[in-house]
Amino acid sequence: MITLYDLVLQDDRRPSPFCWRAKFTLKHKGLSWRDEPMGFTEKDKIAFAQSQTVPVIHDGTAVVKDSWAIAEHLDKAHPDKPIFKSEMALGYARFVSGWVDTAVHPALFVLIVGDLYDRVRPVDQPYFKESRGKRLGTTDFAGFQTRAREKGLPALRAVLEPARRMLRDQPFLAGRHPAYPDYALAGAFLWARTVSLLTLLEPDDPIYAWRERMLDLYDGMGRKAKTA
Repeated sequence: MITLYDLVLQDDRRPSPFCWRAKFTLKHKGLSWRDEPMGFTEKDKIAFAQSQTVPVIHDGTAVVKDSWAIAEHLDKAHPDKPIFKSEMALGYARFVSGWVDTAVHPALFVLIVGDLYDRVRPVDQPYFKESRGKRLGTTDFAGFQTRAREKGLPALRAVLEPARRMLRDQPFLAGRHPAYPDYALAGAFLWARTVSLLTLLEPDDPIYAWRERMLDLYDGMGRKAKTA
């Protein structure tokens, strides 16, 4: 059995976009796993992996950290239902993951940081306040979020334009069927969905319909996640 170390907030919310990538990858490959939830301040749980962040998996004797490394490992260790079917697919997935990490996540984080803080476990809130406060230059997360939303929502929607152009002509970023590029972007939306009620997309946006398909995927795994 594979063990996945997954970030947990209050009321068993699981927001980590990177852990969602790992979960989608596991489902894609038809693999089962056991969750090991951990809070921000329980880094001792993953010390064995020499990691400070999740996801981490324990797969037999293999210990793997980082969502990208996990996907590569799973394809090698469990070759059925490959997630990277070619060198081109691997390169495309790496590009989309990098775009999500460097463009989508920053644009989204400022819109949900106050909601995120409110849902962090009380024992973890001092850690969150210190670490994210340094990043933003303030610990007034509610005020920062309010100001960010005044202009940040159109900015996020503009950042998403490359995906929008793809999804006008095909159901998934990877084509007719979902693959790692879809899982990378879906993780970002599930990050927001688990902590915030903010409406990110208009119903006529092609990304909206794609997100609905992603929530329905794998017996509605995304829809079953505890939300704000």
